[in-house]
Amino acid sequence: MLRSHPSSVFVLKYYAPLLLFGATFIFWNSRFRFGALVILIPLFLGIFFTASLAVLRIPDGTVHYRRLFSWRKLHYDEISGCGVSWVPGTGYLRLRRFLWPWGKLYFILDGNKKLFRPEHPLLRYIQEHIDANVAL
Repeated sequence: MLRSHPSSVFVLKYYAPLLLFGATFIFWNSRFRFGALVILIPLFLGIFFTASLAVLRIPDGTVHYRRLFSWRKLHYDEISGCGVSWVPGTGYLRLRRFLWPWGKLYFILDGNKKLFRPEHPLLRYIQEHIDANVAL
């Protein structure tokens, strides 16, 4: 079964928001300063982004994702593209509809097979099925 790497799920989805939230207390003073917003706004965006990452699994050939509690099924005809995100350890699925809050489904990748040329079986499997649906 293809799925997001379990240790990456723990680090990126649970540990990173807590770490970023803890970092906000370093820059949060009792007196408000506009200069602190230069640091605080990216920290809050990072907290929100990492907390909104999805966990992906493909148990029976269909894509299932979970953001919080329930698993949702995603058909291949809804996916228009996929790739590796600029955030380390994450990928994205570009859908034919807008998905709140980022417009794409950002998810945690599976383990990388190569060091310098990332090769993710999860992305390769999804891309093959997207191309197969386009060819039909």
